[in-house]
Amino acid sequence: MDNEAGLYVARASEGQPEFLTDVASVRAAIRAGKPYYVYVLHRPDGRPFYVGKGVNLRVLDHEAEARNTTRLTHKLNVIRSLFRLKVSIHYHLDSFFEDEAEALARERQLIQIIGRHDLGTGPLTNQTDGGEGTSNPSEESRQRRRESLWGDAADPERQIANNYFRKLATVESVTLKPTSTWRSATALRRNRTVLKMTSRQAATLAASAIQNRILLEPGALIPRRLHVEGLEFIIENGVGNDVRVRRRPRANRFWRKADRA
Repeated sequence: MDNEAGLYVARASEGQPEFLTDVASVRAAIRAGKPYYVYVLHRPDGRPFYVGKGVNLRVLDHEAEARNTTRLTHKLNVIRSLFRLKVSIHYHLDSFFEDEAEALARERQLIQIIGRHDLGTGPLTNQTDGGEGTSNPSEESRQRRRESLWGDAADPERQIANNYFRKLATVESVTLKPTSTWRSATALRRNRTVLKMTSRQAATLAASAIQNRILLEPGALIPRRLHVEGLEFIIENGVGNDVRVRRRPRANRFWRKADRA
């Protein structure tokens, strides 16, 4: 794939303009394009190191993640190395699409053409084949996901959550996320159907009740946020929606009815 990666870089240089190095230019180009786009992140010497599919300003999220989190991935390490060298990422907005499926297909195509570093086929730090985001994940990616969801996580905050939750239940994924790095929390919506309480949901409510010193009894208000070893965690969206019966928007709490005990 090395030759194909070289061909890709050569073709990329034909565009006008090709590389964007400042946020204002990236924003302007996205506003002028179609809803979905495929982008490539490059080192200053032109070597591509990541391919993605974006909507809105997704292409800029990688720099923010590298600056604001302690996550350790190949992609983020490359970006942080560029920070240390005081040089800019070179952005290439490869193509724009009205249809998301076409954008996903182009993302897969570029990853295949340029090649993945973890597979020894090219320079990209992508750890899947693209498209839906989980196809052909590397063993490193699989292991990191297993660790972050349940086992011994590299992130010390996730490790604290995992250790705490393991004392309450045996599950395949921990429902507590560190608020310092987890940016996916959304307002909860009550499920239309009342679901039978699972051991995972019960452990989640117990985890918050214990740390917030609330007695689990009919009518108890269970906060979504809790502190463990001085760190703040939040109950993830999925199980939060499942256990929510009534929510006070500002308090972001769950109402535990007697029939869900």
